[in-house]
Amino acid sequence: MKYEEKLNEKRINDIDKSGLFGQYEKWPIYAKEAIDISPNIPQKREIKNIIFIGMGGSATSGDIIHNWLRDELPVPFEVLKDYKLPGYVNNKTLVIGASISGETRETISACIEAKTKKDASVVSISAGGALMKISEKYNIPHTKVELALTPRASLLFALLPAINLLEEIGIIGSTKNEFADMMNLLNMRNNQIKKNIVFDNNIAKQIASDILELATPPTIYSGQTLSAPGYRFKASLNENSKIRAQHILLPELCHNEIQSWGRNKDNKITSIFLRDDDESLEQRERFESLSQILIKMDIKPLEIYTEGETKLGRIIDLIYLLDYVSLYLAILKDIDPTPTPNIDEIKKLLKNRFKEIN
Repeated sequence: MKYEEKLNEKRINDIDKSGLFGQYEKWPIYAKEAIDISPNIPQKREIKNIIFIGMGGSATSGDIIHNWLRDELPVPFEVLKDYKLPGYVNNKTLVIGASISGETRETISACIEAKTKKDASVVSISAGGALMKISEKYNIPHTKVELALTPRASLLFALLPAINLLEEIGIIGSTKNEFADMMNLLNMRNNQIKKNIVFDNNIAKQIASDILELATPPTIYSGQTLSAPGYRFKASLNENSKIRAQHILLPELCHNEIQSWGRNKDNKITSIFLRDDDESLEQRERFESLSQILIKMDIKPLEIYTEGETKLGRIIDLIYLLDYVSLYLAILKDIDPTPTPNIDEIKKLLKNRFKEIN
């Protein structure tokens, strides 16, 4: 069966039993709705540092903010993916706890610690659940958002209210231009990669077929400025496509990872380079040098470039494209992208081991 036949709309609908593709087609609508959400903000106080707490798709929101604003934020910004807060958190720390489901134990635990033991300025974002309940209990300003079919499809509902929060409390300036560029890119990209766009005109379907043909677990390489899309793609390949993948950062990989290349006859690598149109000269030189090494090994890396006028727009557009790639790869493998039974099982096991947080 040819790729055009494997990725036609009818076959996608037959395999995608939960309708996850339909959720992604709504991303431009979700973005507009999320932009209009006014977050509940904490009482004004001096902020010396910011911690964004989240796991999985919710944590991606923090990673995106860090990529986007790393050269502009006036205070340190850290993304925490754990139960426990770092020692420096105090009453001059802004803690943003995000869990789309509202049931993420790591986020709930860290928010309670920040409020009760660290006297930090804490805010929370969720679609309800236990996080909303503990926010009410501990007088934490909470912003309720929408939950799409899955938390990973709800990314924009965690991200955009968090950005609005940073703007409202004066940490960042106006986001008008960034949001306008993001909306323009999402609308354009949606018309290029949704499921009814034929294979020959659909870049997401083409990339998915390239990954399938290479037949080895993908390794995604990016610079620090695109670390959020890189790690998100790794996670989407895990959750949607049900395949192993890894994400490795430049320039660090030039000091260790490359020595593993080509050591065995069977050591073929599915190498995916995420390139930014606005990348630095240093990044460009390293990517080109790495490409030369791989080509000598008869390995041609897949290079995917960002598009857009603003940094935030480019990041969101790239994530949107790559999420679709992971969905199409699932279809090529005859896999329904929505169910995540192993994740569900570990959550169930942990729920039985720990007391409920009320």
